[in-house]
Amino acid sequence: MAAQDTVLAKTSAELRVERLTWFGLVGALVIPGILPDWLTLHNALTPFFAGFVLIASGIYQHRQKWTVGFSTWVAGTISFGIAIYSLLERPELDMTLPVVLLAVFVIGIGIFADET
Repeated sequence: MAAQDTVLAKTSAELRVERLTWFGLVGALVIPGILPDWLTLHNALTPFFAGFVLIASGIYQHRQKWTVGFSTWVAGTISFGIAIYSLLERPELDMTLPVVLLAVFVIGIGIFADET
């Protein structure tokens, strides 16, 4: 008889936090779009908010002793890096597309690999 694989089921609280993280990522993409155009930091806000949501979620999940997917840390760090680049080097460059791709990546990993 083959050894049985132990599957660690996620608690409802952990699933709720992951869904809130995904909702926060969507909010990070929407909120800067509704801010007024005169706001000079406009293009850096989207990646900053996305990075903040991912890193804050990762820290919260880690403090709860839950498993945090590597993709969460990587995407959050890349989002912060994009925000810093946009703020310091290219403030006129719209960084929404790379952040959308990162959000799709994290949510896709979360859905298909059950890791967030």
